[in-house]
This record gives sequence, C-alpha cells and structure tokens, in this order.
Amino acid sequence: MFKNLIQSLFVLLIISSCTKDEPDFSPASTVDNRDYLKELMESWYLWNDELPANITPSNYSNQDEMLLSLRNEQDRWSNIEDKAAYEAYYESGQVTDENTGAHGIYLQYDEQNDLYVRFSYPGSTANTAGLKRGTKIQKVNGLDVASSTWEEISESMGENNLGVTNTFEIEIPEIMNFVDGQSISVPSEIKEITISKEAVIISPVLHSSVITVDQNGQDVKVGHVVFKSFIETASDALNEVFADFKAQGVTEVVLDMRYNGGGRVDIAAELCGYLAPSSAAGKDIFRYRHNEQQTENNEDYSLELQSENLNLERVFMLTTVNTASASELMINALRPFMDVQVVGQNTHGKPVGSYGFENNDFIYSVISLRILNADDEGDYFEGLPVNQSAIDDPSYYWSDVREPMLYQALHQIQYGQYDQSSSTARKMKFENINNRNLKIKEGREASFETILKLK
Repeated sequence: MFKNLIQSLFVLLIISSCTKDEPDFSPASTVDNRDYLKELMESWYLWNDELPANITPSNYSNQDEMLLSLRNEQDRWSNIEDKAAYEAYYESGQVTDENTGAHGIYLQYDEQNDLYVRFSYPGSTANTAGLKRGTKIQKVNGLDVASSTWEEISESMGENNLGVTNTFEIEIPEIMNFVDGQSISVPSEIKEITISKEAVIISPVLHSSVITVDQNGQDVKVGHVVFKSFIETASDALNEVFADFKAQGVTEVVLDMRYNGGGRVDIAAELCGYLAPSSAAGKDIFRYRHNEQQTENNEDYSLELQSENLNLERVFMLTTVNTASASELMINALRPFMDVQVVGQNTHGKPVGSYGFENNDFIYSVISLRILNADDEGDYFEGLPVNQSAIDDPSYYWSDVREPMLYQALHQIQYGQYDQSSSTARKMKFENINNRNLKIKEGREASFETILKLK
C-alpha cells in the first residue's frame, strides 16, 4: 500500500541548487490517520530500525498520541499539524486565522520585573507605534507593570479578536549607533499609544542596517541583519537586504538568528549563496542521508551563488538556544568554506530534517534524514558551541552597538579580538511570556523545523 502511495506524492525538491523538473502527482492520501502514520514511520522515519516490531494503530486513541509514543528519544520535533495552518505559515507567514487578532509583540520580563518587547514584526501597527525591540512597557490600560501580575495585565487586554483596542504607556530606548564611524545617540522617548489587535503576518527580516566602524583608521562597512524565519517570503526580503549591502560596500556581515527556529532549506541555501566566498561555488553545501530503506533518496546539493553575493571570508552568527534547524544547518554548512564566528549562546541542537507528508488535510513532519556538510559533519544534538559567549538583552534596540551580542561581533571586527572584560550589559533573567496574551500559534513558534519538501 505505502509503496503505491509514495509514488503518488509530490516529490519536487524546493532547494535552490536542485534542477529537477516538477513531476505530476496524484491527490494526497486519505488513508486512516493511524494506519498512515504506521506506514510512514516504518518506511521514512530516520530511526525506523528502532521502532517496535509490531505496531498496532488501534492501540492508540489518536495519531498524536501514537506519534509521541513512537518518537525516538533524540527526536524532539516530529509533529502533525493542520494543512491549512502549515501552508499559511510557510507560504505567507500568517500566524493568526481569519477569526483572531493580536498585537504581534513578543515580551520578556527581566529580574527587576521590568517588561520589554523582545521583538515585533516590521509593518505591524504595534511596531510602527513604538512597540519594537528594546521598548519598555510601563503601563497597560492604566495598570502599572511593576505592581500588577501578568494575569491582571493579560485579562485587561481582552480577547484575541480583530479590533480589540489596548493602551500602552511605553519608554522607547535610547539608541547608540555608529554613523560614518562616529558614535551617534538617539534619545529615549516616553509616550502613550492606543492600538488595535490585527492579523499577524511574519516579517522574516526583523531588522537590517549598515554600521560603519573604524578598523585601524579605515572605515569598515558591517551589514547587520536580524533574520527570523526561513519561509517563502524570505527570498525577496533577503535579496533586497543583500542588494543594499552590496551597494553600500559591506565587507563584514553579522547574521542575527537568535530567534530563528528554522524552516525551508531552499531559503537556507539562498542565504548561503549571499555569504559564501566565490571559491565555494558548485561545491557541496548540504548532504542528505536517509534510513536504509530510503538510500535512493540520499542526495548532495551544490552551492549556487546569488547575484548579490558578497564573497566574504568570514561571517558572524548571533545565536541562542532558540537558534535551530535550518539556522544551525547554515552554520555547519558554511564552515568548510569560510570562518564562521558564533556569538551568543549554544544553539538548540537539531541536525536532522523532515519532509511534509500529506494525509486527510494533515501534514506529517516526521524526522526523515540527517543533514551533513561537505566534510560529512553533523550530529550536533547538543547544539553548536559559540566562539564567544554573550547574553541576549532586549532592553537594547537591534542596531544599538551596546547590545551584548552585536557589541562582541563589532569588537572582534574592530580590534581583532572579543572583549573578555565587557561590562556593557547587566545580567538578565527572563520569563518568557510571548504567547500568554497573543495566542499566536504556540506549537509553531515553539517548535523547530527543517521542512525540505512537500511529499
């Protein structure tokens, strides 16, 4: 049964270096969900040789319970989700449906109980009004943040419906930047804003700027880009960013992926094509390795340079434990060809990938392969280590040169070493509350995925 099913599936690889033609394919499967999952796991699951000898689908009350029971102990990611939500996220970045609204702000408390915006999406009403990275929220609907519980604040913000209005008293932070090699400060601002909840669409690029630093009397142009999600809309957004970098003469890049949990590998391949040295063109960038039943699907993918390629010798990656999957894959993939400096915190640890299999309007993203670099290196289940530790401090705006992660990268560019005595940031201890008030798809934001292709 499953052999015939596989032959009818969509097998177009969405990886930029692949030149296969798109084949015809039959409608998606409508097999009973648990029976489908059994056959899928036995045929495609990376650890299929460790599955129980006799899987009885009827022993499980539903497919989600069944998947959790069958997952390997190293597998923290295989999941099943609604097809419509899956397509909305990956194709357009939409994380609310037609019946819900949100402000699209992601918040964190510090140890002094101050509440900061960790990030918001450019183009959103919240971001335009001032609720952006580094903004301190002092009052919500008249409630003082310092003396109110989160439950009180959340309740005051009402239902997550389109048009629900809230008032915030905020402090937009002072921003310190380098302009033409000179230190420039933009003063802080306190203001009150009233905004309504709306549809939330992900902007894959949260911020980009060019910072000019002095390096031994020479101006060096540093491109800083905060990249959130490897989704389809990222292709045009990244092209615009790197076209600007190239036009401005950028010779160093700080790729900020501290909150990037992964996504489409074709976008990761494109991004590598902007950063890698020209000498890497045509060489293997990713290698996919499957279980023993799927070895015919093992493939090697070569690097295709983008037209706005910067031909860099090194790149700085800013990471946290939220940096996962396709983000980690990029770090590992570029290392055979260039100096990859990792600043921040050790990454999540997901050196494996999944396909999206469709059945009964569900997408089954089960781990199906290992992803290696040109040196056959992978298996970083404990995460990728950093060259320099630095904390993630959202009390600073993205481009503020005092922000601990960005500061360390710029210090290495300017002086050829990291600042081991840095006291530029206070120690922060955060309580992650970003989904309590917004009800943005928790599973999507909390999970880390490398979706290679839809089958």
